[in-house]
Amino acid sequence: MTDLTNINTALWREITESCGDIRKCFNCNTCVAGCPAAEGSPPLLIRNLVRKVLLGLEEALLEDETPWLCVTCSACEEMCPMGVHPFEVCLAIRRWQSRNDETFIPAAISEIFETGHTQALGQVREKRRAVGLDEVPPTIVKFPELLEKFREMLRNTDIVRDNEYMFKD
Repeated sequence: MTDLTNINTALWREITESCGDIRKCFNCNTCVAGCPAAEGSPPLLIRNLVRKVLLGLEEALLEDETPWLCVTCSACEEMCPMGVHPFEVCLAIRRWQSRNDETFIPAAISEIFETGHTQALGQVREKRRAVGLDEVPPTIVKFPELLEKFREMLRNTDIVRDNEYMFKD
C-alpha cells in the first residue's frame, strides 16, 4: 500500500515546469499503446510515472528506473489526446532524479554507452524486415564511427570516469 502521509504536493510543479500541465492526464493509456518500451520488462508506463508525480511520491519516483527505458521515439507525444507531452515528462523525471540523488546511476546508462540506445535495437531486425524497413535503423547503430565519438564524449563525464567498471568497450 502506498503511504500518502509523506508527500510533496508541489512535486508536479517542480518536475514538469517545462512540460505543460500534466494534471490533464486522465490515464487513458494511449501513450503506452504506441510505446516500444511499454513492452519491456519492466515496462515503461508513463501514466504510472505521471501518477507518482501528481501524488507527490518522491521516494517511489527516485527509486523508479523506468524513465530511463524510454527509447526517445516520441510516439507518445504524437498520440496523447490531452497534449501532456509524455516524452518530455520522462526527460524531466530523469533530470529530477539526477538532481535529487547524486548516487543514482540508472542501469540503462551502461547500455547507452555500449550501444548508443537504451533498448537492444539489434534484436528487432526480423520485425523491421517484415514491415519493409532496413534491418538496422538509421541511428548511431548504423554508424560505428559516430558511436565511438559518442563513447568518447561520455568518457569525459564524471559519471563514466567515477564508475569505469560499468563502461567497457
